[in-house]
Amino acid sequence: MTSIRFAKFCAAALIALVTMSAAACSTTSNTSSSDNQPAIAATVHIADGKFEPRETDIEVGGSVMWINDDVASHDLKFVAPNKLHSGTIKPAGSWIQTFTSAGNYDYYCDFHNSMKGSVVVRPAP
Repeated sequence: MTSIRFAKFCAAALIALVTMSAAACSTTSNTSSSDNQPAIAATVHIADGKFEPRETDIEVGGSVMWINDDVASHDLKFVAPNKLHSGTIKPAGSWIQTFTSAGNYDYYCDFHNSMKGSVVVRPAP
């Protein structure tokens, strides 16, 4: 392979690598209304052993995303009669729940019982 052809090959490979890297680093927004992903009405961050914000207000049909920014795993266990459970949310993981009925949804971390939060779901106007 001549040095010019080798340089062209390397340049093409570099462009392909940069393009693939950019595609791998791009993120899909959960605020879009795609068929597979609900629109996110609110985001709750889990960090430093607490839910922030502790109380979240949304309308019926809205979805809440919890993002674990902590170093420990957490879960969300909703108080009866709701009985929702997120399962384990590992560090850097997330969980989304869509609320279809108005009401107060109180929850806590089953691993760390002092961590508590609530979602207040209002009827749509």
